[in-house]
Amino acid sequence: MSVKGTMSRGLLGFAAAVCLTLGGLTAQEAMAQRVPDRLNQPISPSSLDQERFNEAVVIFSNAVRRQHGRAPLAVDPALARVASGHARNMARLKTHAHVLPVRGQRDLRQRMHGQSVEFHQAAENIAMDKVYRLLGRPISVKSSGCHFTYGDTRQPVPIHSYASLAQQVVSRWLASPKHRESLLSRNYERIGAGIGVDPGGTACGDFYLVQNFAD
Repeated sequence: MSVKGTMSRGLLGFAAAVCLTLGGLTAQEAMAQRVPDRLNQPISPSSLDQERFNEAVVIFSNAVRRQHGRAPLAVDPALARVASGHARNMARLKTHAHVLPVRGQRDLRQRMHGQSVEFHQAAENIAMDKVYRLLGRPISVKSSGCHFTYGDTRQPVPIHSYASLAQQVVSRWLASPKHRESLLSRNYERIGAGIGVDPGGTACGDFYLVQNFAD
């Protein structure tokens, strides 16, 4: 979703059963960006750290921007608050959408004004992912409860870390033409990201993910 007086930008969701090839950075290239150890710790869904998720998304977003000859984006705490608020509302409502029935936070324009963000142009990318690292690889059909096993290695499926979740979602945004447009746009100078969780989502929980851009 982008804002230039009016808003119109597509959505992108990811179903738990879909296996996708990651675009953009490979896992090896991404982790070579020297991600701080604190971002490689497993995420605790009961106590999400918005600052860590924001930091991780900024690291990987700026990595792909550099890879494509774009200037890095500056961290904007207000944009991060906009993103985290929307992510939490999506999780609460179990709805993956840019527009929500939330008073004063219905659309991106309202959310930006609610945090007193000054801008001429802005955009929003959203996504869903699973709490466990289930997407992108085959999962054993013998998995049960919250104990999952990879079908190719038979190794246990771990909970996402902030780094692994950010790397995965940024790669997928990069692989989607409309999301890629916002991610690599030369029109934006600032970025902020947020995360929400629905612990009751299928396969032991859903993450709702947001990144916002502004000039």
